[in-house]
Amino acid sequence: MSVTEIKHLMIPDGQMRQFARKPHASRTRTILSILLCLLGAARSDAAELKQKTLQAWEAYAQTANLAMEQRAAGRSPFLWVDESPDLLRRVRSGELVVSNLDHADVPSGLIHHWVGAMFLPGVTLDEVNAVFKDYDHYPDFFRARVVKVKVLEQREDYQKITTLVVQRAFGVTGAVEADNEVHIIKLDARRVYSLSNATRVQEVADYGRPEERLLSENRGPGYVWRTISINRLEQRDGGVYIEMEMIGLSRGIPMGFGWLIKPLIEHMPRTIMLDTLKDTRNAVTERIERDLGQDQKVAQRGGVNDSGLGNQKGSHAAGDQDRERSRENHLQ
Repeated sequence: MSVTEIKHLMIPDGQMRQFARKPHASRTRTILSILLCLLGAARSDAAELKQKTLQAWEAYAQTANLAMEQRAAGRSPFLWVDESPDLLRRVRSGELVVSNLDHADVPSGLIHHWVGAMFLPGVTLDEVNAVFKDYDHYPDFFRARVVKVKVLEQREDYQKITTLVVQRAFGVTGAVEADNEVHIIKLDARRVYSLSNATRVQEVADYGRPEERLLSENRGPGYVWRTISINRLEQRDGGVYIEMEMIGLSRGIPMGFGWLIKPLIEHMPRTIMLDTLKDTRNAVTERIERDLGQDQKVAQRGGVNDSGLGNQKGSHAAGDQDRERSRENHLQ
């Protein structure tokens, strides 16, 4: 398929058409395969992170960290959604909001900067935090992407973890192993944020095959060179606002193909962000339900083993009501 034929499948603003018929869908898959070959992504370990690209990334990362410090200090809104009444209204109504933030050009690379937000009513900051800190269950919470998590060091305000993340798209599998340092800053009883920085990133060649191997740092297909993530949590309005910023550095687009490839590489991070928000919401709900179920089992066992069954049931019921009133007061 020629470049001219590919262009006929694009609408003027550069966005890919939505194809309904199978022949068109097949042609779209063919285009995607061509794009992946153009990027050199398919089982290639020839790309190398250039010094000028790394310097541009470090400057961008510093700017992102300073912006978070401004939020924490109160010189700008702590939450991104508080910058716009419309954004706040949308998340309060239950919408998962995702946006691509503008960023500067990077020589021989791409910086992907996405932010996502949601509001979970009826939950507490502690309940959400418990999910974020439960690294042992990350492969269950985020099973579509997170394969393995190993905790190397853990304190109340600091964790160091190793993760293996796998992303499958368009018939190609990208796997990345990384060491991440996570700093947790609690501003007050209702606001907390975390900064996660990847201190080591190595792509996995031939993932899932007998010849699977770790590539050298700063070499590989270039799916991910560097990553930073920022999470912000605030409890108010009867629930918890959750915001996530994901910032990543990858290899650049071959000259002359930006018009073709950009719509696709911008679609994938959006999908990942939406899936992460959904998985987080489900994980919080499931953990609360699991904890409530365990409490009920303990209460039932206590009632059966006690000769004063009626009084115990009444005592447990009163205790449950007291805990619920305490929870509601905590949310107000």
